[in-house]
Amino acid sequence: MNFLFLESSRAWGGQEYRTCLEVNWLNAHGHAAWFGCDANGDVFAKAQTLGTRLLPLNLRQRCNPLVSFQLWRFCRQHHVEIIKSYSSKDHWLALPLFWLGIPLTRSRCITDRVDGGRRAFIFRHGCSRIVADAAVIKRQLVADKVVPAEKVVVIGSAVDLETFRPDRDRLKFRRELDLGEEERLILNVGMIRPDKGQVKLVEAAALVLREYPRARFAFAGEGTGVKKLGPKVRDAIERAGIGDRVAMLGYRWDIPEILAAADVVVIASTSVEASPIVLRETLATGRPLVVTRVGDVAETIRDREQGLLVEPSSPADLARAILEFLRDPELAQRCATNGLAYAREHFSFDRMMQEKLRVDEEIVATALRRKR
Repeated sequence: MNFLFLESSRAWGGQEYRTCLEVNWLNAHGHAAWFGCDANGDVFAKAQTLGTRLLPLNLRQRCNPLVSFQLWRFCRQHHVEIIKSYSSKDHWLALPLFWLGIPLTRSRCITDRVDGGRRAFIFRHGCSRIVADAAVIKRQLVADKVVPAEKVVVIGSAVDLETFRPDRDRLKFRRELDLGEEERLILNVGMIRPDKGQVKLVEAAALVLREYPRARFAFAGEGTGVKKLGPKVRDAIERAGIGDRVAMLGYRWDIPEILAAADVVVIASTSVEASPIVLRETLATGRPLVVTRVGDVAETIRDREQGLLVEPSSPADLARAILEFLRDPELAQRCATNGLAYAREHFSFDRMMQEKLRVDEEIVATALRRKR
């Protein structure tokens, strides 16, 4: 099959990284796939580094007849059978192609509500199927009467289990931070933005360090959007007086090694996120996980079995959970071991891609029958 993936976001994060992996997987398994993204954004530059087959576009406006025509011409020239959109702008730009008969799916990985008007219209009438990362997204769309249940298919996120694994070099990153054997590293990975909860985690870090001075904290990720949160996180660190115990790493390519170096990984998301990819990467790496109850987290793992679950936006709860792992190595090891087993059973990237292919083939076959 021939695929065109579209992503109008210019900021690089987990969704964009996974899209590159999907495009690369398809091209490595006998299909033809391209990733259309903004030529001047971080996504294009980082996707090049991953060797992804790219289509440079101008995706800054929702309505641009020239770009829609470019997409149509590309699809005709390369016999594209299905288009996959991931964000609002690229979905609107591909809408004319859907109305001209090219199957189009819209991926959905967040839980913010789809209000009436144009947003609901494009979900109802502007795509063949919505592919949701988590069941909570489908329940919300159906409950809000945005789309009927049969229009939404749920395919959970997955990770490359060969890349994220527990036998990665644990000491390499710890040497970079000059961490001694007695020091414990608490790690947060993700875009630095309000819904990821990094400021709340800084507040929790201050509480932890009062009782466990041997702890060190690290944040891996970059700020995104017009109002970047990075400076606010740094300000919070300085106000708390813990600058010497917290490392702001920026974007890193070596996340598998950084995860392996951690004693505790914390996902502090406060809202929106439906199915954190870092949760899956952490479990696959065999590390103890503290995670807030957002999206499908409580449906994915059991509290005190594969990790510790806490309520969102509560620095005190985050601190208590981190301290419990630091003080109870047996609990931390049990959760890490159970999480690793769960990841190996449920988070296969190949299995996820086969399921997506099955859905794509069904959509294309349905479109062909209608044309006849």
